[in-house]
Amino acid sequence: MEKLKAIIDKFLIISCEVMCGVMVILVTWQVFTRYVLVHPSNITEELSKIIFVWMTLFAAALLYGERGHMNINVIPEKLPPRASKVLSIFIESVNTFFAAWILTKGGFIIVEKAMSQTNEAMPFITTGQIYMAVPICGICTVIYGLCNIWSDIKFLSGKQETKGVQSK
Repeated sequence: MEKLKAIIDKFLIISCEVMCGVMVILVTWQVFTRYVLVHPSNITEELSKIIFVWMTLFAAALLYGERGHMNINVIPEKLPPRASKVLSIFIESVNTFFAAWILTKGGFIIVEKAMSQTNEAMPFITTGQIYMAVPICGICTVIYGLCNIWSDIKFLSGKQETKGVQSK
């Protein structure tokens, strides 16, 4: 599980870095064409929006994998470590189910339905290709959720240390 998580981490990090760099180039070109050439490029504007959405979804999946997502820890902090891990497993299971059902399954459905629609500014890209970021994000989130659940189960079985709390 750890190797798979490391591969997905690397893929998402590199993807986000590349998308950020491409987006900087596109926006710079957009500003140049708008203010210097006085003829803005529609393609660079639309493409930078699409890349921004992809980068946001990939970064959200990566953040989830690092357990850096926003959550409210009032109840888990009051519980003993083992009970907190059981609650964490339940929450991760709900999140993983959501990612599998809504993001992945629903994402593939919307991609399939939108594959015949073309983008107005870029007719060579279909709307389904643009929406493909949603199921990719879902798959990564599901894998991260399973890795997190596995990590919590290992903690409960006494085979792992987690955040300074040693198992007994």
